[in-house]
Amino acid sequence: MKKLTLTILTLASLLLASCDTKKIEVLSDQDKATIKMEVEVVINQIVENSEAGNFEKATEPYLNSPEFIAISNGVLADYTGFIKSNKEYFGAVDHQKYNETRILFTYIDKKNVIMTFIGTGHATFKDKQQFKIDPFAATLVFKKIDDSWKVTYSNEFATITPVAENSAITK
Repeated sequence: MKKLTLTILTLASLLLASCDTKKIEVLSDQDKATIKMEVEVVINQIVENSEAGNFEKATEPYLNSPEFIAISNGVLADYTGFIKSNKEYFGAVDHQKYNETRILFTYIDKKNVIMTFIGTGHATFKDKQQFKIDPFAATLVFKKIDDSWKVTYSNEFATITPVAENSAITK
């Protein structure tokens, strides 16, 4: 019986010793403020360049990696598919404007953050068709790589409806 108890205690000790006892990193309010400020610069780059029609600058923060995943209204794409579909969209759109209702941040650690953008939008295509984008929601996962924040995951949802010619919606 003593031998069994000793064996169980030894195994339990080995098990506990082999467990990863790394502490979860608790971010200070200052850490969160710094991360938020840095990520907001990237978000502004994406939104402002999307509105300006600058495809290269708008997609620059997205990580060209096999692990990258993009979902748009339920359609899954890898990095290549994401770039292809966005290039087609940018080629067809004349003007677009997004209005932020709310931005939420979920801080994982000093190098990973989830940002959720809630808002509305309006797009005018080169053929003069106009569309209301309401609601619009995007969740982006950012990872800090070599001192810059990159999007490693994107999930966007939008309800897009045509705007009648006599509608009061403006650009």
